[in-house]
Amino acid sequence: MRTLRDCAWKACGRCGLALVVVLCLAAPAWARSSVALSRATAASVPLLVVTVDLSDPNVRVTGEALASGHADRFDSMVRRTHPTAAITGTYFGMGSLVPVGDIVVNGALVHHGGVGTALCVTGDNRCEIIRPRRHSRSDWSAYDFVCCAGPRLVAAGHLALDPHTEGFRDPALFRHARRLAIGLTADNRLILAATRQPISLRRLAYAMRALGCMDAINLDAGSSLGFYYGGRFIVKPQRRLTNLILIYNDQDRFERFKARLAPALPRTALR
Repeated sequence: MRTLRDCAWKACGRCGLALVVVLCLAAPAWARSSVALSRATAASVPLLVVTVDLSDPNVRVTGEALASGHADRFDSMVRRTHPTAAITGTYFGMGSLVPVGDIVVNGALVHHGGVGTALCVTGDNRCEIIRPRRHSRSDWSAYDFVCCAGPRLVAAGHLALDPHTEGFRDPALFRHARRLAIGLTADNRLILAATRQPISLRRLAYAMRALGCMDAINLDAGSSLGFYYGGRFIVKPQRRLTNLILIYNDQDRFERFKARLAPALPRTALR
């Protein structure tokens, strides 16, 4: 059964009053409590939204990253790792298949890229979005999972678009495209949002702020956009991928599959 609830947030700046309409979709009982899917319209942008309650100790936010030079189908990556929800992570070179940003999985550095802004999550679900120095070796030792993507959309509740200073130069990034973003709210919820139409980065930033995100970053999307929830491949990418952001709402299931999340490499010093 579907239910409808209407919510509104005041958003500063040119958006004025941003009305967010949320349509909650039916989900399996195991997926409803702390990880929920909805359809929303925020700042006039239609969105698919997964909301993650980071206050639930059973929830784990992590990622899947393949070895450098390797890519795989989105559905194969999801079926191998059995998450509650999964979305595309950071960009990667189309020739090299190497991610452009740092990725840490299970506390080990899997890729070093040096570009973008980082989603950082500890093993006990403390989450922050930080901007490291470009092309430097960052200290990720405090985090269980890190994914450097971008550009940053929202910082401390304000629009914060400045792609060039984060190292983004590809003109394709600035065109209208299907978008994907991840953000953190003041009440400790993680928001995963995908657009259902091509939009600009600025419109995406307004939408993430209207959803209540105090901090948010853009993720790889366009023909790379993958969106999975509760056994359904809602959006399938048109190419193979190298990395994903995964959400588990069951600590036991995460422990069973965590060894499949990243290459079996020696633990790398994160300093």
